[in-house]
Amino acid sequence: MNAMVAPDSPSPQHPLQPEELELVAQVSEALRHDRSEGAAYSIQAIEAQLQSLTLFGELLRRYPSPLQEQSLGGKRRGLETLVDSLVSTDQATFPFRAPTQALVGRAMNMAHINFLRMLWHLAGGLADVEQANALRELAARRLRAAVHCRLVEEVLADIVTDSLVDRKLREQGVRNLAQLWGNRLTWRVNNFFPILAATWEARQRVRVIGGTLAGSCEIVQLLTQGGEEEFVDLLLDQDYGEVEVQAFREFLFGTSSEELERLAQRMAAENLSSIELDSRIGPLRVGETARDAGSILFEFFRQRLVQCSARRTAKLPGPRHTAEGYVMLAWLARQSEAMPGAC
Repeated sequence: MNAMVAPDSPSPQHPLQPEELELVAQVSEALRHDRSEGAAYSIQAIEAQLQSLTLFGELLRRYPSPLQEQSLGGKRRGLETLVDSLVSTDQATFPFRAPTQALVGRAMNMAHINFLRMLWHLAGGLADVEQANALRELAARRLRAAVHCRLVEEVLADIVTDSLVDRKLREQGVRNLAQLWGNRLTWRVNNFFPILAATWEARQRVRVIGGTLAGSCEIVQLLTQGGEEEFVDLLLDQDYGEVEVQAFREFLFGTSSEELERLAQRMAAENLSSIELDSRIGPLRVGETARDAGSILFEFFRQRLVQCSARRTAKLPGPRHTAEGYVMLAWLARQSEAMPGAC
């Protein structure tokens, strides 16, 4: 294997983890033996993109970490000044006040995701069907893990920019964002907030039924497919309200609260005891192969996030945050109580 494609171990500035580099080696080796038209070009594309990712890692290192204190022009700034600055932002001004390292890291994260999407695509074109399926599934797993990092960042930023959220929780959100930004190359969701990673993985295997629209069948599936009970417990704590329930139903059904309400009204008008929802029309489609797993997961989350943001802006009824956001709020509250002022 070419050392440029898969070094024995990643450098401190390399965005890819050892298991991701192993995937690169496996796909590249499979392409060498595939001998199909365009295989050589595909290998070159992998090598070129890998070099670009390495440069991203080096660029990221050039900018100061938000976790370190700095002095410039007689003024000092550090984590707490960043906290004070970001908790006073909204969704429109947040990117302007975010540290440069955070912005570079965000771009690097998307480059990382797109690189893994490319590996997923190339693996699917291998002549050996069994090998293609195995490598494509492995690439999909690595891809979803990279997308998880992007989604947690979005969940935290969404909380930080909501002025109606308790300031202590927003401050804790900024501190956790700073940890993500300052440790971008090694930060992973399965270490920071494993219940989200496990639940996202389980959600992709849930087949939406509908029924009475209570979500009982979908909850059972979520838990039996590997979802974390703590996700449900955090969301549906004793102090939960109607909006949390609505957000959870959006997560389970992949459908907005407004649409679910229209379906409930139709059931009442037509005297129906249950209704079937076609899981194939949802953002997480069972057995879908036409689109990569990262796109499906990202769209599933972003559609709900945009709807929640629109309700906040227009002061409309319904969830102001996604189910993941409400779980994060509950988790931040626990974290703040257990470790006051700590990240």
